Amino acid sequence: MLYPIRFLKSSKGISIIGIIIFVAFLVGVLNVYTYLNPGFELSKYSVVRLFKSKIDEQRKADLLLIKQAVDKYRLENDDYPAPKGWCGRIVSVLHPEAKTALFDYFERGSIPQDPGFKGTQKDYFYRHVDRNTYILLAVLEDVPANTPTYNFEGCHDWPGDGVYNYRIIGGE
Repeated sequence: MLYPIRFLKSSKGISIIGIIIFVAFLVGVLNVYTYLNPGFELSKYSVVRLFKSKIDEQRKADLLLIKQAVDKYRLENDDYPAPKGWCGRIVSVLHPEAKTALFDYFERGSIPQDPGFKGTQKDYFYRHVDRNTYILLAVLEDVPANTPTYNFEGCHDWPGDGVYNYRIIGGE
């Protein structure tokens, strides 16, 4: 009788052929499982998706830190950073109003920037709506297809519609 363990092992350990057979078997089992359970998506469990979700968690944590800084600024200055109606990337070279106002609220002035889009048109975005409201925006990468996007017109460095898909509204 031929035992499976002997078949998968050579005299020096596991053989390449044994690994290929095991991977082929695993792929076959996953395909059968996916066929029998249409709601199962193997792509949800990929390494790429895991990295994207970890980066998205960092983005959400960064926006919460920025929100805390904006709220502290409001307590100390009786208004939000930048003039009412101002909107743009938080860390902007051309329009540094928000960056300048929030600089002292972060250790060594290191305002969080998007880990994947740092210094690009998709970096964290701030809008001072009115005396009582502001909005923080980010671009998440691991979101469902029907996730809404947020659009503003007339903002500094606006990358175009349909880019930002995560929002925190502060001050309400």
